[in-house]
Amino acid sequence: MAPQIRVTTAPSLLSLPQPLRHSLLRSSSRYASSVAKSQPPPQKHNKPEIPPAISYLPPPSNDPNPSPVLAPPPHHNSLAKATTIFTSTGPTFLYSASRFLELPVNTKTPEICLIGRSNVGKSTLINALSGLGGSAAGSTHGLRARKSQAAITSRRAGCTQTLNGYGFGDSLKFPPIPVPVEEADPEVLTELEEQEREAKRLLEEKHKGATRSERRQNQKKIKEPAARFALVMTDMPGYGLGSQRNWGVEIQKYLAKRKMLKGAILLVDAVAGLKDQDIMVLETLRNAELRTAVVLTKVDKLLYGENNKDGEGKKQVEGTCLEVWDELRKVEQRSKVWLEGEKKGWEREVWVTGAGDPKNGQLGVEGARWAICRMAGLVEDRRKLPGMVEGEKGVGEKKEGKKVEVVSFDDIVWAVPKSSDGKRPRASF
Repeated sequence: MAPQIRVTTAPSLLSLPQPLRHSLLRSSSRYASSVAKSQPPPQKHNKPEIPPAISYLPPPSNDPNPSPVLAPPPHHNSLAKATTIFTSTGPTFLYSASRFLELPVNTKTPEICLIGRSNVGKSTLINALSGLGGSAAGSTHGLRARKSQAAITSRRAGCTQTLNGYGFGDSLKFPPIPVPVEEADPEVLTELEEQEREAKRLLEEKHKGATRSERRQNQKKIKEPAARFALVMTDMPGYGLGSQRNWGVEIQKYLAKRKMLKGAILLVDAVAGLKDQDIMVLETLRNAELRTAVVLTKVDKLLYGENNKDGEGKKQVEGTCLEVWDELRKVEQRSKVWLEGEKKGWEREVWVTGAGDPKNGQLGVEGARWAICRMAGLVEDRRKLPGMVEGEKGVGEKKEGKKVEVVSFDDIVWAVPKSSDGKRPRASF
C-alpha cells in the first residue's frame, strides 16, 4: 500500500495576526527597494541630436584653400514663427495644373516653388515642412495622402507630373512684412497698377454691348478669392529620369510670368552631387532673374552611420557646397542682375536637410522653413553673417551702412608717398 502524501498549504496573509502581517509587509517592501537599487540603471541609447537649422556660407572666391563656413542659426523666435506658419494649419492642397494657363489667379499671396531633379525629394520636403517627420514624410500616397492633403511621394521617378500648389499659414495671423515704397520692386508695382486698370476697363465694358457669356468671363477675371494663406508652395515636376518634354516649357512660363513668385528653392541631392541638368536650371533661373536658394537633401545618408566614417560624409557635404558656389559664380557671369546676395540673385547660404530619414527625421527642416519664409517676406534676418560689411544687415532688411561713392578707374587716387610739402600727389601712368 502506497504511503499517503500530506500536502500543507501556507497560511493566508489575512489569517495571520495583525502585528505579524505588518512586519512581513515592511520587510518585503524593504527587500524590493534594495533589489531595485542594486540593479544597474537601464542603458540609454544615444540618439544623435537633430540640429534645427544647418547652413553654410561660401569662402572668399580667391581663397587658395576654400572651406565652407558654418553660418550662425537664426534666432529661436524667428525659427518658431516659421515653424508655426507651416505647421499651424497643415498643408492645404490648392490646385494641380498641367499647364501654366490653368493656374488660378494670384495677386495677393507670396509663392515659393521647389524645383529639382526627379526623386530629389521635393514632395518629401513639403511633407516634412508641414510637420511630418521621419519615414512618414516620404511614404504618403493613396488614400492617406488625400485625407491629409499631403504631397504624394513615390520611389518611382517622375511621380509629380503637374504644378501642385499647397497653402500654409493664416494670412490674417502672418501678413507679409511691410516693404518701404522706395525698396519695392517697380515692376511689381507696375503690374499691380495694370491689374487695377484692367479691372476698371472690364467693369466699364460690362454694360457696353457685351454678350452674356462675355460678361461672365469678364466677371471671372475681376473676381479673385480673398487671400486665405500666408504662403503658397508649388511642387514642380522633376526633370531628368521620368520627365516629359513639355514640362520644361510650362516650368519656364511659370518662372518668368508668375508675378507673385518670390523665389525658387533648388533642391540638390547631396549624395549624387550637382548634375549638368541642375546647372541648366540655374541658367533658367538666372534668365528669369528669380531669387534662388539651394537646399541639399538626403544629407542624413552622409552624416550618420557608416557613410560618415572618419568624417568622410561631412567632407562630401562640404565638397558639394563648394561645387554649388563655384557653379553659381560661373552662371552669374552672364547677368548684371542675378548676382550673389542680390534681391534678384542667388543667396549665399546653402541649407542642409535630411527630411525622409526614419531615425533622424527633420534634420535641418526648421532652417528650410525659415529660409522659405524669409524669401517670401514673412520673417526678418537680423543675423550678422561673416563677410558682411560694417553697417550691413541681413537679407531682406534695409541696409544702413555708409554709402560708398563709385568712381571711374581714371579717377581713383592711389596711395603714393607724400611729397616734401606733405601733399599726396595723384598717381600717373
